[in-house]
Amino acid sequence: MLLSGIREYLKTQIDCPQYYLNKMGGSQDKSITIYNAPGQVPHIAIGGLENTTYTTKSISFLIHWGKNSDEAEKKAMEVYNLFFGQSNFTIGDKKIIQCKMRSSEPIYLGTDSEGIIEYIIDTTIYYER
Repeated sequence: MLLSGIREYLKTQIDCPQYYLNKMGGSQDKSITIYNAPGQVPHIAIGGLENTTYTTKSISFLIHWGKNSDEAEKKAMEVYNLFFGQSNFTIGDKKIIQCKMRSSEPIYLGTDSEGIIEYIIDTTIYYER
């Protein structure tokens, strides 16, 4: 599973003027950046790789969303709720088994040097191999 596939899925679900992968670019006041995140040790079933039915992808979403606190929090919650507790859907050609959030809500990071409000959301996606 690639970040670009996750970005394409997000584009169909979340209204956002700009998406970035692994590095925030430009000077957009409103954007979502998707990062690869440190994850778990790879899961391999007893019996080897041929018996392993799933794997994981750990990602972080940086919600960089204007100077209005209420709007920024709402956008962060929109992204969070898209994945929280979700299962049995597809991203590209990958069947998602489950999404596990690594916090109980988006984490407020404060503001950047331009006063833009930022939140981070960490999740691990379990998907079929």
